[in-house]
Amino acid sequence: MKLFWKAFSVIHRLFDIVLHFLFKITYFGKRDELPPINNLLLLEPATNLATKIRKKKLKSVDLVNLYISRIQEVNPCINAAVNFRFEKALEEAQLIDEFIASDQKTEEELERDKPFLGVPLSVKELIAVEGMPFTAGLVSRKNVRAPCNAETVKLMKAAGAIPLVTTNVSELGMWYESYNRVYGRTCNPYDTNRSPGGSSGGEGSLIGAAGSVIGIGSDIGGSIRIPALFNGVFGHKPTPEVVSNYGSYPPSGEREFVPCLSVGPLCRYATDLTPMTKVMAGKNAALLNLELPISCLFSGQIKRAQNLLC
Repeated sequence: MKLFWKAFSVIHRLFDIVLHFLFKITYFGKRDELPPINNLLLLEPATNLATKIRKKKLKSVDLVNLYISRIQEVNPCINAAVNFRFEKALEEAQLIDEFIASDQKTEEELERDKPFLGVPLSVKELIAVEGMPFTAGLVSRKNVRAPCNAETVKLMKAAGAIPLVTTNVSELGMWYESYNRVYGRTCNPYDTNRSPGGSSGGEGSLIGAAGSVIGIGSDIGGSIRIPALFNGVFGHKPTPEVVSNYGSYPPSGEREFVPCLSVGPLCRYATDLTPMTKVMAGKNAALLNLELPISCLFSGQIKRAQNLLC
């Protein structure tokens, strides 16, 4: 038996070497280079951008226009964003700028109530954004549009974020790449010959290309975590049943949760993970102890373990 596994290991390694060599020959010189990032605002976390908007150092309209321009630059190379709501997003950004200029709320109130005010948001296509195509990559659903926002989209909008695009997925979100017959294939921004992972690959690819700074994905067996890894960004799969799955497709039931399915955040900077999770969890955020330092949580786990052993 040991001899069999040693032989299998050698054959497997040789197969990998040959396959990698053939891949390099086939795709040598065919990689598309993404345009460089020329505006440093594209390299700032969403929370920093929201602070600048609250302090009237940056207008939401200008930020949304900047991300629209970046998407138009990179998307022909990566095919990550598949549906666009640019006009509506600009209208919403204009209303936000007018609201901030009116001084109806203080900066402190805006920070507390709307931590992502004026910041554009991307959303995985199998999570509902009102009025947008809602196909989940199925040809049979190519004419379906979302009648309302998913719960997580509602919460992010209530926190001030502006949905800008929806992004590509694998068919029904059931594979570890991002290809379907409705929108085609999404590529990795660092090497367009490579996969961005899946099923939230459109999110990972667009955020990795600086075409979005924060986004919403979903995860059963790695659909947030794999694209985060492949595209050099950050993602988090929350504890199941903390963040609502309502408004995702395939449906998990209006008030029911699939035990392994979680809707969660992807973002370009780790500093945005906690505030995004807090918003998306809504009333359940208190269950996560997000305000406690890690050292406190760790010491609590040690005490519980000691009590069990005694």
